[in-house]
Amino acid sequence: MPVLVEHIAEPPLNALIWLGRVTRAQALAMPAAINPAQPQFGARWISYFDATADLSDMDAACLIELRERLRPVVVGLAAKGRFQMVLASNSTFNDFLIAAWRAMVGPDSSYPSDPVIVRDLDSAARALGLSPGEAQQARLWIEARVAQALRAPGS
Repeated sequence: MPVLVEHIAEPPLNALIWLGRVTRAQALAMPAAINPAQPQFGARWISYFDATADLSDMDAACLIELRERLRPVVVGLAAKGRFQMVLASNSTFNDFLIAAWRAMVGPDSSYPSDPVIVRDLDSAARALGLSPGEAQQARLWIEARVAQALRAPGS
């Protein structure tokens, strides 16, 4: 399943939603779906790894290539304001890849993202500074989008 690139109007933020088996090619194609010049893409992001997410096709070389493909995207988004990325995973299966990603981009001074890792969507939304009501809104929106994507034919 591809990585979903989403815009949430209220509260205003963006989400990457990782579902099902994500191939190397799908992961590497994701940055091309984000055009920082478009108004729907802002500086607040949740990258959500659903319990169904299987990132086993992604190795260290894939993470390095993904970082380089995302670098100009993140630089463009950071030009809109302080870039914030929160990685939310409710599956320990992918923890090592998420930790590796954090270790790669966090200390990289030329990469304007120092992601926070949390366990759930409410914590992710709160880490972005959303109120409890806004956090609930964001969680419900993402959960509904996950359910819709998993029901889609071929998923």
